Amino acid sequence: MRFQSRFAAAGERFGGLVARETERGAGVQTVVAPAGWTQAQLDAWMDWADRLTPDDGDAADDQVLGGPPVRWVNALATNGWKLGLFDTPGDAEAFADEILATLLGGIAAPAAGLAPATPAFEVGSADAETALGVHLAEARRAALAEGALAAAQAKLAAVADAIARCEGDPDACADPARNLALARAARAAREAGVPDALIADAMAGAPALVGADLDVLIPPPGRLALVCPRGAAHAQTAGAVWESGGVIVQFAPASGDPAPTWRVALDINSFGSGEHLDVDGLAATARLWLAAAAIETVDGAAEPTITLAGLGEWLMRQGHPFDGEAARGAACEAFALLGAAATLASAEIAAILGPGERFDLNRAATLAAIGGRAQACDQATPLGLRTALMFTEALAAASRDGLRFAGPVGLFADPELALRLGRAGLGAAPAGAVLAASETADGEIVLGLSAVAFDGVHAIGADADAVGVALTGRRSLDGAPAIDRAALHARGFTDHEIDAAFAALGSARSLAAAFAPAVVGEGFVRDVLGADADAMADPDLDVLALAGFTADEVAAAAAYAFGAPSVGAADLPPVVKALLAAGDEVPFHARLAMQAACEVFADATSEAPIDLDWRTDPAAMRTRLNEAAAAGVGAIWLRREPAPTDFRLDLPDVEEPARRAAPAAVVTERIVETVVQRDPVRRRLPDRRKGYIQKAAVGGHKVYLHTGEYDDGQLGEVFIDMHKEGAAFRSLMNNFAIAVSIGLQYGVPLDEFVDAFVFTRFEPAGPVTGNDSIRSATSILDYLFRELGVSYLDRDDLANADPHEFHADGLGVGESAGEAPVPASRFISKGFSRGTAPDNLVFLPTAARRAEARDASVASAEDICPACGDVSLVRKGGLLVCESCGIAPEQAG
Repeated sequence: MRFQSRFAAAGERFGGLVARETERGAGVQTVVAPAGWTQAQLDAWMDWADRLTPDDGDAADDQVLGGPPVRWVNALATNGWKLGLFDTPGDAEAFADEILATLLGGIAAPAAGLAPATPAFEVGSADAETALGVHLAEARRAALAEGALAAAQAKLAAVADAIARCEGDPDACADPARNLALARAARAAREAGVPDALIADAMAGAPALVGADLDVLIPPPGRLALVCPRGAAHAQTAGAVWESGGVIVQFAPASGDPAPTWRVALDINSFGSGEHLDVDGLAATARLWLAAAAIETVDGAAEPTITLAGLGEWLMRQGHPFDGEAARGAACEAFALLGAAATLASAEIAAILGPGERFDLNRAATLAAIGGRAQACDQATPLGLRTALMFTEALAAASRDGLRFAGPVGLFADPELALRLGRAGLGAAPAGAVLAASETADGEIVLGLSAVAFDGVHAIGADADAVGVALTGRRSLDGAPAIDRAALHARGFTDHEIDAAFAALGSARSLAAAFAPAVVGEGFVRDVLGADADAMADPDLDVLALAGFTADEVAAAAAYAFGAPSVGAADLPPVVKALLAAGDEVPFHARLAMQAACEVFADATSEAPIDLDWRTDPAAMRTRLNEAAAAGVGAIWLRREPAPTDFRLDLPDVEEPARRAAPAAVVTERIVETVVQRDPVRRRLPDRRKGYIQKAAVGGHKVYLHTGEYDDGQLGEVFIDMHKEGAAFRSLMNNFAIAVSIGLQYGVPLDEFVDAFVFTRFEPAGPVTGNDSIRSATSILDYLFRELGVSYLDRDDLANADPHEFHADGLGVGESAGEAPVPASRFISKGFSRGTAPDNLVFLPTAARRAEARDASVASAEDICPACGDVSLVRKGGLLVCESCGIAPEQAG
């Protein structure tokens, strides 16, 4: 085989080789690596290099990654020359240079070591039953602490038994809160060291490990395959897939015995796209790495598998939504090209090293498959026509010389290999995150569209800046819906608090964090917004909600400032959402359709997992398997994501009854107590009652509160009148007051009403005028019941003003402590007292004042006005004049 220098400058695409530092073991190592590799890529490549067979010499600081990659490619070239794979020594040197260039250029990467073979078993056979039992047992063992499996087996069996013995509603039987036997069994399993996730699995229907000899179980491989005929329903298969993350379901048996695989991936993004796809470069790279695979697997103990990396990113860059016919057609053509190039290279290698055993065993079927693929290519497109010609050429070469590898193209997953290429996944995997972090010149980390997403948005003609803003936000509330400067000013915020919150938006992760009391000021939250001591002690206090903003308003403003939490939730056109759907946002049916399209030209059975939510139940898993079978995929690997590390079942506290010996009978006197429940009796108010009327305005809306009291001063009724409100609103408030009054008269404590209605939030709300105690309220009801709490319950904590400013009689200290007391007649209803109050009621001042501090013009306490009864006689000239009614006693007499 001859090799030319095609990729010699590929390493320059990452900025050339520079000295890089990486943490290895207990220290920091300096190695030579491409400048453009991320730190995660560098660490992944170093892990791969550490697994290579070291030589006897020391690491070379001036060689790539310390030297192992160079030694590895040189060893490949030497062994290939010994096998006769190269025509001249120059071809061997060119081969080594090209392999290393594709590594450094991010064009291709091999897996670390051989992937073990996946044993396959026919569903329903005895071998499948045994293998599956061992596999599930070992999966349980891995999830439990050392030595806890035997105890856990019995505890999990008890959990399942508690549900099986329950009669009635199945949902209630599986609920620990309603099935106390299940709650006790689950608590016992938790105390035995069983994780709550396994207990939840047992409650959901996982088969208990009963009857297995756990001491003689041999640890099985990490995964196994169950061959299940397409269209058949096997509940056991779905249950095994649900419980274990290592069970692959094949819908058709694989040809030949499974063997370990030597895997390599080619980054399709390195070869362009569309009309600019470098077909020759892709074919040359596939030929190069299949030659490396032939050297690595020359003993026949392993088979190579080659796949594409970054397919999802490649499709997004071209503007093809993953869930679309155009994307599936392009992916199918890409794998067809890879398959044709690999088949040609396999035939070329077979002409030198001889055909492989698998080809000899299935010669006729393999040749027929190659011919069928040539016909399956879409020859209406230039790429499809060229691929069909390559398959035709490969068929002729295979018929003449055979094939070294019968089926080298496949789909598999290897997160470390994908990371070394800087891609989200391999095979038919969708693109990764569409947002990427970047560092500005001044060291600030900003989030924006990734390069792939940016190219894709441009490809469909959308505004990339607008899409980026919708996903990452503006980090400002200027111009935001619902919550902007004007709205904040209306709720009592000043420029000081607003500027502090706006400055925090740059680093905050939520509006609650930007408007936290520590940012806007605890005094503002307490004094202006009315937060009590309990609210201030709450670390999750939502200041915006306290200010009266609704959840929808906060969500709209958060989307404006921080962007949408996902592409699906963003305010974007449907075509943009479809294009940028990546990772978990890609629908399950789209993943199946893409896998089926790529498998048309793949040889090996797919071993690429599709992760599902950890809360997926067995019934949903069975549905997913049926969908996969109907989609036409050759195999499906479904696995649930791990449960969160902090997952805890909500188990009620059920105590086992204490088992005690029956005490001796003791004859004692028995007292029978009869409890008689009396019906509530309404306590009616006197026909002539006292109270007060308070006029105030809440957020500019006038409200009148009229109270009625019993003779002992207890509140018995309230009336609420609104000014210039709609008839419906006024009627609702009036009837609400009647309902409260009836409740008070039937004995409902006033403090129950106060606790129920204070701090309710709805409009109108805001500053309160006309009330000396209440300065702001979150609603009309908040104001009314705070006023009642202050006036009748001494709830000074509900007042915004300082309670020590007022005396207990509510008269206050006046403008000066030395002034005369305010006449009592100002505060007593003359109508209620029928005019008799001036004769039998005297309101003495409560403030202690020394007699020498009194004004000489004020009359003594004995000088009472005979006309009105007030102690307000003052001497003016030679006469005593009443300041209340203006009559002189001498004139009255």
